[in-house]
Amino acid sequence: MSKKKKSENKPTTRRSNQEIPEELQEIEEDLRSVNPEVFKGIPKQKKIDILQSLSIVSIQHRSHSGPLPDADTLIKYNSVIPDGADRIMKMAENQQNHRINLESKVVKSQSNQSKLGQIFGLIIGLVGIGCGTYLAASGEPTVGGIIAGGTVVSLVSVFVIGKAAQRKNLED
Repeated sequence: MSKKKKSENKPTTRRSNQEIPEELQEIEEDLRSVNPEVFKGIPKQKKIDILQSLSIVSIQHRSHSGPLPDADTLIKYNSVIPDGADRIMKMAENQQNHRINLESKVVKSQSNQSKLGQIFGLIIGLVGIGCGTYLAASGEPTVGGIIAGGTVVSLVSVFVIGKAAQRKNLED
């Protein structure tokens, strides 16, 4: 009986046969990727204690830039929200289509505005030159010349200044 009591009272080593938890295994893999022999000769329990200490102070920073999250984040969204990744992809596709439509409308509007400017410039030019010609033919050549010449000079300067501004915008 005394032998039986002795074996029952035998001190057991703490967690000697315990497996390393999954979160600690990840830390161990990270450390081994840097130095494969980092835990060489260290007993399993000591290794677990070290990994637990590291898990407490371990800070991980992730950053991402772009319209869509990275693949790991999409997978996490799927685990929390049913079809979360698919919904995010659809949202990005809808946003892209919306942006394309807006840009199309802006380009079309700018084109129409340019055409209207040219048409109104033509009308103003014809009216100014016509008035100047009429005045010159009616016996007021000086006033007619000033009106017709002023009209031509002003229209030419507007087009030249407009083209220069357009080139500057394209360079920027």
